[in-house]
Amino acid sequence: MNFNEINYTHAYWIFLLPLVMASADIVTGWIQASVNGTWDSTKMRKGLYRKAGELGVIVLAYVAGMALTLPINLAGFVSGYIVIMEAISILENLDRAGVPIPHWITRKLGKVAKEMDEAENDEE
Repeated sequence: MNFNEINYTHAYWIFLLPLVMASADIVTGWIQASVNGTWDSTKMRKGLYRKAGELGVIVLAYVAGMALTLPINLAGFVSGYIVIMEAISILENLDRAGVPIPHWITRKLGKVAKEMDEAENDEE
């Protein structure tokens, strides 16, 4: 993916879309925990901290891009990456809650998640 291809219509979407997706992930997580009887406040708290950290990374990327006048939309790329991660998590939550998800979607998202994990492991 080319960094310059990520182009939100307005700068506020860089922050708003991941926030909406994170909120949807929280709600679907609560739903699947209720359906499965797997409430775990520690797990939920850690998830909220992670989401706050993700939004913080977007803010840092935005500030860094502005301060350094980077030729790439760094915040847009980070935001897009987080939106993809949240979308995968939302579908996983819905699947665990018993919502029928078409197999081709779960197969494609599983492939994307695997590629993202491999890319993270390559960086370490």
